[in-house]
Amino acid sequence: MEAIAAQINYPEWTEYREKNGLDPLGMQNTSVNLYQTFLPGISNVTLRMRYYGLYAWLCRTYARKVGDTNPETWKRYIRRTEALYALIACRRGGESGVAGIDWATRTLANAPDGAIDFAQAAEAGSETHYLQQAWGAYGAAYGSQLFEIGILTRSDEHEIPLLSADSGEPLASAFQESIGPLADEFFAVIQRGRVTSGELDRFKPLSPSEIAITSDERALYENLLVRDEPGDAAARSRRLTIRLLLNITALLGRDPRPDQMRWVLYAGFGEDGHPLTLIDPALVAQQRRWWVYHANDLCHVALETLLKFTLDMIGAHPAGIALERLLPLCAAQILEAAGNRPASWSAFLSSTTPAQNAYGDDAGSDWSLSQGLLRGAGRNDDRVCSPETAWNAVRLLAILHKRVETESHDIAAELGAFNPDAFHSLLTETRFLNRHADEDFASLLERLIEERVVRRHLWVAFRKFRYQRDYTFLIEMDDGRLRLRDIDGPVFTNPRLGPALTFLRDIHLIGDQGLTNRGARAAGS
Repeated sequence: MEAIAAQINYPEWTEYREKNGLDPLGMQNTSVNLYQTFLPGISNVTLRMRYYGLYAWLCRTYARKVGDTNPETWKRYIRRTEALYALIACRRGGESGVAGIDWATRTLANAPDGAIDFAQAAEAGSETHYLQQAWGAYGAAYGSQLFEIGILTRSDEHEIPLLSADSGEPLASAFQESIGPLADEFFAVIQRGRVTSGELDRFKPLSPSEIAITSDERALYENLLVRDEPGDAAARSRRLTIRLLLNITALLGRDPRPDQMRWVLYAGFGEDGHPLTLIDPALVAQQRRWWVYHANDLCHVALETLLKFTLDMIGAHPAGIALERLLPLCAAQILEAAGNRPASWSAFLSSTTPAQNAYGDDAGSDWSLSQGLLRGAGRNDDRVCSPETAWNAVRLLAILHKRVETESHDIAAELGAFNPDAFHSLLTETRFLNRHADEDFASLLERLIEERVVRRHLWVAFRKFRYQRDYTFLIEMDDGRLRLRDIDGPVFTNPRLGPALTFLRDIHLIGDQGLTNRGARAAGS
C-alpha cells in the first residue's frame, strides 16, 4: 500500500505545526475517536520512546536541584533540554523524530568546532527558536501522553508536574542509571545554556537510538507498553494493540510499515494470503475493534471520493449549477461507468461478493479499490475524479455493507454510542442504505449524493463556521445555484501506528529482520 502511505503521513520532527483536518463530511472524527482508545499514551507526534524517560528524569532532577514552582522557570528548563537534545541527536547522526532537528542541523553547520550558545534559541518567542511552540515538544506532543500513560501526575499545590510513584520514579531512576556520570554534566549544560562540541560527543549515549538492550530503562519502556493492570482499560487496550502489532510483525517476517499493520488488522491476512492466527480471545476482540475502525475509514474514503466527483462536476460549471440538475447528471455518469445498471441497492448487494482477502491485490479487493480511489480522486484540482472512480467508490460502499451484514463484526458495539447527529459513521451510512435499499438505483444514487455528500458537507461547514469561526465551505449556494469554492478529496486518518512501531524498534522488540526474541516473548505475554 505504498500509494496510500503518501496519504497516511505521520510527522518527522522539523518545525511542528498543528494542522486540523478539514473532515468535509464530518466522518473522520468518528475514526479519530475510535483510534484514540487503541493506543492511549502514544500520539501521532510522540515520535521517539526515549523522550518519555528524558522528561521523567528532567522532572525529578528539576524538583531536586531547582524546585522553583514558577511555570516560566519550568518552561525554560523544558525548552533548553529539548534544544540540547536536538543538538545531541544531530551530532550523533541518523536520528529521526527529534524535535528541533532542522534548527540543530543549521546550528551545527555554522559552528562545527566551537561552542554553541543555545539559551537564546530556547527562549519562548525567540526569533532563532528551535521550535515555535511556547512549551516545545513537551507542550505540543509529549506532555499530555506522559499524564495519559501514567508517568506524570498533577500537583494540588502548583502547576509543575510530579512523577508517579509506580511508573515515573522508576523510569527517572533507570534513565539516570543508563546515562550514568553524564547525568550531572548534562543538567549542568542545560543550566548553562551553552555546549561545546566535545560535550556533544560525550552526550551521544543519550540519543533516542541508544537505549541499551539489556538496560532497566528498556525493560521499563516495554512494561509501559505491554503491562496489564486490573481495572485499567486504557493500559489493557494499549497492551492488546501492541501485542497485535508484534504478532503481525511475526506474520510478515520483516520490519513492517504502518499501512501494512492497518490492512492486516482489517483483512486478517497478509498481502500474500497468509492468515493472521490469534489464539487469545482478547486479541481476537481487539482485532475486531480495529476492523471497525478501518472499515469506517474506508467508508468515509468512499464518500469523500463521491464528494470529490461532485465538486469536479460543479467546477465544470463556473456559473454554477442547480442541485436538481446536478444530481441526475452525477447519477447518469456514474451509471454509465457502471455498465450493467442494478435495479436497486438490495439487488446490488446480492450480486456483490467481497474478496476473501481484503488486502489482496486482485482488482476487486478492498485494498485495490481504495488505492484506486486515492489515486483517481486526488485532493486538489490537479486531477479530475472520473465517473469510473466514483463508481468504484459505490462498489466499495457495497462491499463494506456486505461485510457488515455477513461477517462477525459488531459495528453497533463500537459506533452505536456516538451521537448520530454529530458523528457520521459506517453504522449511520449502512442504516441509511438499508432504509433505501429497494429504491430505484438511480434514485438511490441521487439521494446518496444529495443527502450524504452535498447537504452533509454544507451542514458540517456551517457548524464549523458557527462554533469555531472556521470557513471550510467547499461549495457555496448563490441564487439557487451551487458554485465551487475549494477542492478536497479522500484521505485516511492516522491511527498512531507509525510512532508505535518506532517505539517497538527503539526498545528492540522489532528489528531489521522483523520480530526479535524479546518481541516474540512480548507478543505472547
